[in-house]
Amino acid sequence: MARRELVKLNSGLIQGLLCPYRRLIHLQRQQRVGWSSCRIISNQVRSSSLHELQNSAPSQRSPGHRAARPITLTRTFQTHPFRPRWLPKVGAEPGIDPATKDEKWDPARLRPDATSEIRIIDYSHKQIEERDVAAADLEQFLQTSPKPDWAAVRWIYINGLNFDVVRCLGNHKNLHPLAIEDVLDIHTPTKVDWYEDHCFLELNLAKLYEGDPPRNEDSQQEKHYHHRGRWRTLVPGKFGMSVEQVSAFLTTDHTLITIFERSGNDVFQPIMTRLRSSQTVVRSSNDASMLLQACIDAIVDLSLPIAKAVGEAFDDLEQDVLSRPTIGQSKQLHILRSGLTSFMENANAIGILVRTLCDHGAVPGSGRSSNPSTIESLKNQAQTSIEISATTQIYLRDVQDHLIAVANNTRMSIRSAENLSSLIFNTIAASQNESVRQLTLISSFFLPLTFLTGYFGMNFDKMPIVNENSDVMFWIIAGPVMVTTMLLLMRTRAKINRPEPWQRQTRGIERQNRQMERQMRQSEQR
Repeated sequence: MARRELVKLNSGLIQGLLCPYRRLIHLQRQQRVGWSSCRIISNQVRSSSLHELQNSAPSQRSPGHRAARPITLTRTFQTHPFRPRWLPKVGAEPGIDPATKDEKWDPARLRPDATSEIRIIDYSHKQIEERDVAAADLEQFLQTSPKPDWAAVRWIYINGLNFDVVRCLGNHKNLHPLAIEDVLDIHTPTKVDWYEDHCFLELNLAKLYEGDPPRNEDSQQEKHYHHRGRWRTLVPGKFGMSVEQVSAFLTTDHTLITIFERSGNDVFQPIMTRLRSSQTVVRSSNDASMLLQACIDAIVDLSLPIAKAVGEAFDDLEQDVLSRPTIGQSKQLHILRSGLTSFMENANAIGILVRTLCDHGAVPGSGRSSNPSTIESLKNQAQTSIEISATTQIYLRDVQDHLIAVANNTRMSIRSAENLSSLIFNTIAASQNESVRQLTLISSFFLPLTFLTGYFGMNFDKMPIVNENSDVMFWIIAGPVMVTTMLLLMRTRAKINRPEPWQRQTRGIERQNRQMERQMRQSEQR
């Protein structure tokens, strides 16, 4: 009977501990409360449930039973907000239609409080006009202010992902639903898609930052959601690499739409400097594809300091490895190698994208392109009206050359990191082997003494050599034994280091050559 009551008490205690979590999950689903409020509710519910459980069975507790301590949920480390990757439902319709607001426009995953900086630039070789537009006024501006007749190109620059802005642009330019979905998913790989009246490009912007990675920048204006792998430290405390997504739309009416996550000003400012001058190629060409090439070129230029900084870090680390290798250096090399691998994959992906743009307009099978991925892309270009000018393709090939050089240098740095890691472990292993060899020599040297000490230290009753002599007898025997052992060890070592016959012959030839060179120098001096 007592056993049954004990089982009931344990089951009731378990239910009481699990019940608060179930009620907490229900509150999270209904009210969608934040972490801090959920923690308070969880503590209150858990405390009240334990209090009810304690009051429900007072007779079952012993007099000396200690009151149960309320379980509290606390955070033991500092975290930063992040946006988890959204996964579509199984069998759901692919893409996001901007005309219909369905469940994919869930504000919980699309940054409802994100702000966007919008700049609209209309220009030709004679005139340029810049305007700042608020995100709330973008739809009205696009309806009332189309591209002027004098403007050859319109550039819609957006810095900051905002799903209202993306939806407005999708409705205005009739962008493809698959492209809109790729814009909102920052994990989309680098690619270029060709549609009937526009093409869509997706690539990553990698840039160098010094010091520790930023954590709470622009916290008053916008919440930046930090994703795992978006910030990568290459050398702790010195510099690292940040990666973010860049989306671009090139339409048939010579309009370029660029959407950056947060670092758009690093690309926008140098391009605007070129656009304000009428003597530059990007301004005088009156070509939207040339403006796209300028954006890609600026993105590639931002990644060049990464390779330079990593090269300098390798030089310093190589000197430390050659002078004093440690295990900590292998950890730094592992971090560098992983970061460089990610950087090289990004450079190769952008290189494939640039190669596809360079081969746009080529006939499949004509021999102009030999890359399989480019050939597959050329088969889909017959359905699009987008044109990449010949001038743009010439400058894109220059960007491709830069990417090839960056990829080759990065590949060499990765191999250098692997070689340095092998050198560290080989040097440490050789040092350990040398220490073991020295210990072995010392042990071999004292082995006869150990044997003699054990022999003379025996507790025999009748031992005349010990009882009738002093300690001098021990050294009389140990001295010759030690000398003989040392001679044997030296002879063995000399035999091991003795050169082979072919080595002695080679050394003799080298000695003769040196003598002949010395005689020739003396004769020349005379």
